[in-house]
Amino acid sequence: TLLEAVLVMGILILIVSLTLPAMLSAIQATRLTSAGELISGKLVEAQGLALTFSSDVELRVYKSPLHESGDGSSGQSLQIFQMVENNVVPETTEGQASLARLIPMGDPEPLPAGVGISTHVEFSSLWNLPAQEEKTHDGSREYVAIRFRPDGSTDLTEAQAWHLTLIEYPVI
Repeated sequence: TLLEAVLVMGILILIVSLTLPAMLSAIQATRLTSAGELISGKLVEAQGLALTFSSDVELRVYKSPLHESGDGSSGQSLQIFQMVENNVVPETTEGQASLARLIPMGDPEPLPAGVGISTHVEFSSLWNLPAQEEKTHDGSREYVAIRFRPDGSTDLTEAQAWHLTLIEYPVI
């Protein structure tokens, strides 16, 4: 009957309204976890590649995208580059030194939607590194880079504790 259908609908609405906040929290936690895993994975990968190829490897953290996405995401992304001697690969990369240059090892990987690295230096010391600008045919974007060396060292100063803080952005 109509009364039973309305009662069932009311119970379903009640169940959904009670479980929705928990589901949204789980989704947000999953995004934060996957962003943390992406960052730590890229750090480990860059260090491993430097050891494997016996050459410097650079991990770039892009502060913003080339083009605004409009979805509320931070647009931050990570990309690994390998330093190679000019006599190893014949092409040239604009803006690189004549003795060695950086070759991208894959495309930039964006952080999950709704998650970003805090741009305040007190929360993410990464932004204390010197900012650099990458120019492409599509435009330019700012990044900071961490250089990993084949001996396992980095170009980060040991005098400072390095840390990142992930924050949530509203997803539209």
